Amino acid sequence: METRFIRCLCLLLALLALVSCKKDDEDPSPFKASDGNYGTTLKLLNEKQKHIYRFSTSPEEENRGIRELNEERLRLACIYASANSEALKMVKNEAGKLSREQMMEVYNSLAPAMQKRQLGKAMKAYAKKEGVLVGDPLPHFDGVGVDGKPFDWSVTEGKRVLLIYEGWGYLKRSSHFWFKDLLAATDRDSLAVVAYVYAASMAELQKRVKAFQLEPYLVISDLQGKEGPLDKKMGIKGIPTYYYTDQQGRVRRVVAGFDPDRFMMETGLSPLWGESWIDK
Repeated sequence: METRFIRCLCLLLALLALVSCKKDDEDPSPFKASDGNYGTTLKLLNEKQKHIYRFSTSPEEENRGIRELNEERLRLACIYASANSEALKMVKNEAGKLSREQMMEVYNSLAPAMQKRQLGKAMKAYAKKEGVLVGDPLPHFDGVGVDGKPFDWSVTEGKRVLLIYEGWGYLKRSSHFWFKDLLAATDRDSLAVVAYVYAASMAELQKRVKAFQLEPYLVISDLQGKEGPLDKKMGIKGIPTYYYTDQQGRVRRVVAGFDPDRFMMETGLSPLWGESWIDK
């Protein structure tokens, strides 16, 4: 009798398990599936990062590898943002690396209720805001050079452009040397370094250029001072801000503030190896 009871119990449990599996197949949970895939992939990327730190043969190779991993993490976050809170948080924190189109794709993937929340509204506002974002063409705004002549943007055609937007007084002396070394290490025919300077007059522009030794750069100022409309047009939130473009003039990176390691990671430019690997 006891044996028969045990057999019946085992059969009942097997049937319950079969029904449960069938229900899971018919009504899978997209949140759990996405959540698991996202977490598993992140673990693999983290292991790959350890491998890069351990076996990279040069700083350039290491930075390239880490940058590519970070881009992959952000790409995954965009894909899973609608189902994974950590992915959505990453999209929010790394918004400055996304184009308008990418942000709108993430926004459109969210549930209607999430779109109506503050974060959803902020994402939509980001995609529609004024200012220059990744993927936008770098504006060729009007200005003059240190010689008083209109700035000729044609000198940047077919080149990568690094626009350093003000902040000269905030940079340490070592940072000024860092950029001078970067300029010396790069090919002028492939990279144009443009220095935007706040100035309300030609006299002030020339004074600031001399004070910060900006002569090696392509200097431009709209002579509107700090109160001019260009900050709003560019979407400046703090200075210095760096815009790095590809050879077609599309912005590839927007970096606010200056930290050498972060700058190298975001732009691929360094006084150690000069040229960026981002477009290679």
